[in-house]
Amino acid sequence: MRLLICSLILICCTSILTAQEKTGVWRGIVRFSSYGFDPNYNPTPRPIMPPNDPQSRMGRPGTSSFATSTVTNTETDTRAKLEWLQIDDRSVVQLTSYGVDNKLVTMYQFYARPTPKEFYKFHMQGKSVVVKETDRRADLFDMRGTFQETDSSFVFWGVWEDPFTGRRFGTFFFEKVKEVISINPELVYSFLKKNKLSDDIVSASIPAIVVHDTIQTDAIAVYGNLVDNGLKDQDTLSIWFNGKLLEDNIVPTDKRFFFRANLADQEWNYLTIRCKNEGKEKGAGVHLNLEFNDIQMKYNLGLFRYGQSDWVIHRKVSNKQAP
Repeated sequence: MRLLICSLILICCTSILTAQEKTGVWRGIVRFSSYGFDPNYNPTPRPIMPPNDPQSRMGRPGTSSFATSTVTNTETDTRAKLEWLQIDDRSVVQLTSYGVDNKLVTMYQFYARPTPKEFYKFHMQGKSVVVKETDRRADLFDMRGTFQETDSSFVFWGVWEDPFTGRRFGTFFFEKVKEVISINPELVYSFLKKNKLSDDIVSASIPAIVVHDTIQTDAIAVYGNLVDNGLKDQDTLSIWFNGKLLEDNIVPTDKRFFFRANLADQEWNYLTIRCKNEGKEKGAGVHLNLEFNDIQMKYNLGLFRYGQSDWVIHRKVSNKQAP
């Protein structure tokens, strides 16, 4: 009887959440568990605490390319971000994993569909690896999860598994946060085209951000590199620094394009990346790294033709000689 009551409570919580808007940003943990190999393994939903070990770096060689943040004898945790864009009863999802030093990133694309008659109410099918910043393998996998309302927030939890054998590798737990979604527009519009949906559905879901960030540094130069994190369809970009053209006619690919800009003696410097051409699909998606001697920043840019993203770089220490 007690088990039946608990099951009814879980169903009620799930049904409440499925009525809510799922589009948005979810942050949490993906956990590799040695006990998760059982294809029938269904975990009890529970919060996965942030990592405590700042030294551990990599996951299992030759398996998933998730950069690990906590390693025990049976479990390996990885910080991750899930960006969910719901369109009618279908969804396109982007999953990004992070290393503790913010240098290791893997980004995946999923298509999600509801599975109301199954234990987990959504099935996320892995479609592509859009960014890989690690020497580990980046095999595709599927995720099966359920949305649930808690006392303070909405959560999404479940298992991740081999898409062919159903072998389960572990669990995940995400909580919705108030952040701007930055999912790759090329992947979104490609998804719309395949499902014969109108572009107007997502026009308000991928906002155009002009001033992308303000950075404070004592560095004398910025080192940048970018890679296409979507479809290789001949997107063309240009890079401007302090009002002057630094690089022109850049066609991002899965190989990194590197650039450098020396910070002027002036207190403020301005970096701009513009989209000249979108290629075959609407929008241009770029994964950008900006490295200084004291900080590293990562961005997932969604650009449209003639649009741009700007950075304001504040020099904390000037190179000018004191009088």
